[in-house]
Amino acid sequence: MKIGSSESLQYNFSTIKAATNDFSENNKLGRGGFGVVYKGKLIDGTEIAVKRLVGNSQQGDIEFKNEVLLVLKLRHRNLVRLLGFSIEGKERLLIYEFLPNASLDRFVFDQTKRTLLDWETRYI
Repeated sequence: MKIGSSESLQYNFSTIKAATNDFSENNKLGRGGFGVVYKGKLIDGTEIAVKRLVGNSQQGDIEFKNEVLLVLKLRHRNLVRLLGFSIEGKERLLIYEFLPNASLDRFVFDQTKRTLLDWETRYI
């Protein structure tokens, strides 16, 4: 897959804001060290996961776009696919494909669920 320019991967902030119902608590999937993740649905019906990054980064727009382009080149069946990004003011959003079965860590670190994921399955 050829990676286009950063502009071709950039979503309008208003589009993502609408897709997540204004970053509604009802659409919140989780929180990590770098921000909150929300579920969203684009106008065409595509379900997405949106990571709203913590706004205290000193990273500029060009550096952020370059980092996005680098991450887009990563391809592995066990990695969620980055679809694009959005920048508006201090807002930095990463838009990923949505995977409905939650995060893998819920299976790996949960004492009862981890039995469903034996070592052979983990390495297939």
